[in-house]
Parts: sequence; C-alpha cells; structure tokens
Amino acid sequence: MEHSFKEKVIAVVQGIPPGKVMSYGQVAAACGSPRSAREVGWVLNGFDGDENFPWWRVVNKQGRISIKGTFVSTAKVQKEKLQKDGVIVGDDFSLEIGKYLYVNS
Repeated sequence: MEHSFKEKVIAVVQGIPPGKVMSYGQVAAACGSPRSAREVGWVLNGFDGDENFPWWRVVNKQGRISIKGTFVSTAKVQKEKLQKDGVIVGDDFSLEIGKYLYVNS
C-alpha cells in the first residue's frame, strides 16, 4: 500500500534522533519528493504543539529555525526543545548545521 506524503514525512521525522536535525529539503528527499521542502513545512505546522512528535528537529538548510512573523513564540519553543536535545542554538535562532545534521540512510 502506498503511503501518503504526510505519512512519509511523519516516518522520516520520527527517525531523527535527539541531538540531530534535518533540513526541510532533506526530509522531502527522504520521502521521494526532493522539491517538496515547503510541503514538509506545511505537514510539520500541524504538529507544533505535539510533545510526542519531534517536529522541532527540522530546520532550514542554513541551520536556522525558520518560523517567523506571528509564530515567534513557536520559534522560541523550537529553540528550547532543540537545546533540551543538546543542540546549541544561538540568539538569532541559528545552529551549526554541519555539527548537528542527521544523514538518514
């Protein structure tokens, strides 16, 4: 049975270990849709209050938390959750992507 894109995103993100991150593009590529990074963001947007799903382990390809505008409080939550995972996040909501990048094989 073919899994939906949303189900694939959920499976990939659940596989990111604590202390690691993936970019939206990496998640999209792992789902077989390398040009669907924005859609990954849309899927994850529905989980931003979920404590049991590690949505916070996905950042943009520059290593920045990319939640903006009216969702700044969500960006702060994501920063706190990443830091609890052991990821150092700067005041500008950026992290050393090369240090924390998870390569899903």
